[in-house]
Amino acid sequence: MAGNNIYVQGSYVDIHDNEVVNLSVDKAQVRVGDQQVLSQQSDVPEVKMLVESVDEVRDFFWGDSSMAVIFGVCRDCFQYADNMSQFERDFGCVEGLISNTFRHNPYMRLAVGKWEQQGAKQRVLRLVDAYKNEVSKRLKLQTLTE
Repeated sequence: MAGNNIYVQGSYVDIHDNEVVNLSVDKAQVRVGDQQVLSQQSDVPEVKMLVESVDEVRDFFWGDSSMAVIFGVCRDCFQYADNMSQFERDFGCVEGLISNTFRHNPYMRLAVGKWEQQGAKQRVLRLVDAYKNEVSKRLKLQTLTE
């Protein structure tokens, strides 16, 4: 395993020759090479579930930039591992929408939990709560049916 790096929740762990590394990370994103590794008991929703949940909260949308709120919630609350560009492809957004919205709303670069104290509008906070509740509801239903 000489020269291998493992990406773990924002940090790289270097694996050296002839070393065995046991790594336990609770509810975190772990990447080995190009592959994402999740624990068997992970409660990370599939992208399909995240996309389907958007339709249930469209009543809270005020425009296309609402998808930047969805990105923030996916990133911070549901371990969405991909970048803005991949999110735009996964969720059918116009290219550059998320980064443009973040540019005009710098608080969105922070964790969702800090948005309110940074002056986020009430409509943003309502959408955050509605989307988190919808995805959580679907995760509970999925867990019950497994």
